[in-house]
Amino acid sequence: MIFNGHREDYIDSLDEELFTEIQVMYADGMLGNKAIFDALTPVTTAVFNYMRSAGTASFRSNQIFPWINEYSENPDTTRTDSASQSLLTFMSQAPGFEISRFQNG
Repeated sequence: MIFNGHREDYIDSLDEELFTEIQVMYADGMLGNKAIFDALTPVTTAVFNYMRSAGTASFRSNQIFPWINEYSENPDTTRTDSASQSLLTFMSQAPGFEISRFQNG
């Protein structure tokens, strides 16, 4: 299996986990068909929002197609860390904020 100009020795050096991830991305259609997803996602989201009931929240593309951004997000970063950082940033802007209240011991 030689693809995208890679040499055979590079393909042979791929570990099984990475090769499995590549196969899953091909099976999901994210490799080679990303342009189709990029074109159809805004249209589909617009249609869903057009048909929704008045007074309901609008749809976002990741609610309709939750797997689209799965491959571009880095799994090493956790959302809890970013949420904690956002909370700290928000609280530090309050008048009289003291970081020492949040230090352990």
